[in-house]
Amino acid sequence: MTAAAAGLALATGLAATAPTASAAPTAPGASAPPPAASRTQQVEYFTPEGHPRHTTVPVATPERLVRGHRARSATELAADGDVTAVVRNGPTAKKVDVVIIGDGYTLAQQKDFHADAKAKWAQISAVEPYASNRKLFNVWTVDAVSNQSGVSGDPGKDVVRDTALDSHFWCDAIERLLCVDTGKVESYAGKAPDADLVIVLANSRKYGGAGYNDITSPVGYDGIATASSDHPDSAQVAVHETGHSLGKLADEYVYDTNGTYTGPEPAAPNITRMTAAEMKAKKAKWYRYLGQQSPDGGKVGAFEGGGYYPRGLYRPTADSIMRTLGREFNLPGRQAMIDGFHRHTGR
Repeated sequence: MTAAAAGLALATGLAATAPTASAAPTAPGASAPPPAASRTQQVEYFTPEGHPRHTTVPVATPERLVRGHRARSATELAADGDVTAVVRNGPTAKKVDVVIIGDGYTLAQQKDFHADAKAKWAQISAVEPYASNRKLFNVWTVDAVSNQSGVSGDPGKDVVRDTALDSHFWCDAIERLLCVDTGKVESYAGKAPDADLVIVLANSRKYGGAGYNDITSPVGYDGIATASSDHPDSAQVAVHETGHSLGKLADEYVYDTNGTYTGPEPAAPNITRMTAAEMKAKKAKWYRYLGQQSPDGGKVGAFEGGGYYPRGLYRPTADSIMRTLGREFNLPGRQAMIDGFHRHTGR
């Protein structure tokens, strides 16, 4: 990861800023940050039908999970935090470094975690533009040894399991929302040689996941994606979330109650206030791709609705992965992802 990439903000010009996982040191004479119990984070999740939603969740781990913790043995602690290179294509300064951290895997299940991580990366990297740019990536696993196998909230709401990262379904009373202790994630991600993209893989067959897109970590990554290890659709959740963290793409779906957007031109490359004619005249946003066939279907144009607003903002195509899971990145989205890859490779 280059220094320039580390300093690039995740900005769409639309979303409200949420607290990050790690608070900066308090300056002399300044007020201390509020305790974790009173702080919140914005997260994105998906319904089983693939429709995205947002909510706000507490930073603090639920007390019912904390009460279930027990101390780990010396043997477990000795293996905890081990780092393995899954894919090594070059020096970290010239590659995008993906860090996959497992949760809900006991000491005896770390080989299972490594196999699951390889399988999940194979699914993610089969999606374009990852598939055509596989050699730009290094992939690392970091072992997080849990006391119990599986994660809380699986299969039922009242199930509590003692895991290293406190992954849990039924977060904020939403069954498919898979939350995690982002501070613990940061401590494990920091053990890898570099961390440009962080994915938490929960040991579960249950559909679910989350995107913490407002986190900018001192370790170097923007955002955290969570996904279940053994559900076939969980890779799509991770791919969508990397659209935010690597491509700096905005969501292309809407909330009808938001009405008409009246703010400034968004920074994200895939939403705009401009019509197709205005983009072409100003040579702005995705004007180069107007009229071209897009891999998600149809031709690139200016489709009203995006960035959570049904009116006043336009997106490039009718229905890309930034709008609905199971779709492809549209043509401007693919280019934004490639540009994001190269921000980390120094090209």
